[in-house]
Amino acid sequence: MSPENPPENKNGSRPSISPGLQSALVFMLLGPVLGVLAALSVVTVMIGGYHVDSYGIPIAFFFSLIVCAITAPVDGVLAYAVPISMRAPLTMIVGAAVAVGLCLFLGILLGSKMMPPLHMLIPIAVIGALNTGTCSLLAYYYYRRKA
Repeated sequence: MSPENPPENKNGSRPSISPGLQSALVFMLLGPVLGVLAALSVVTVMIGGYHVDSYGIPIAFFFSLIVCAITAPVDGVLAYAVPISMRAPLTMIVGAAVAVGLCLFLGILLGSKMMPPLHMLIPIAVIGALNTGTCSLLAYYYYRRKA
């Protein structure tokens, strides 16, 4: 049995992807793109038309990729345990905590010169929360549409 031709169900349709794997796919495909868009919009709103350098976009992409890779399994587990009305806010809290924790970890790893001031962690937490919460809602509604 090859992965290209999975077995069919009793009604003749192919089996659907589980909600956990569905959320992981949405998180890994859409999460970094949403993270870059959120980062660009937060920078524009907070700083007021600040021109974003092109080297910041790949940094925001890979940062969002790491945050989504860590948060996607949490959302996949929550998909089986709690309704979406609690799942999205919990995923947002985890995404914000992972984003701030990753930022602090990288600051410690690179030395105290690279440690961000504490007031700069708030936009990072907001970006992480918006990114992962949106991915959680998209995974839920995409899975519900397929079912």
